[in-house]
Amino acid sequence: MARTVNFLKRADKIKEQVDDLVKEMSEARTIHVPARTKLKLIDIDFEEIDTVTLMQIQARLSKIILDKSKR
Repeated sequence: MARTVNFLKRADKIKEQVDDLVKEMSEARTIHVPARTKLKLIDIDFEEIDTVTLMQIQARLSKIILDKSKR
């Protein structure tokens, strides 16, 4: 029997996790979050981020790129 996957639900969960991580990192002063609603990649010091977090960021970016390529 084939298993179906709800990719929208998974994408939302990944987005939520990345948002939580960015919030935690900004509270821990690991990265500097400018006073604006969106964070720019150039403002993140990726050298200081652990591998798991980098993989989660990569997954979110991959999802966004895939969604935009379908338009």
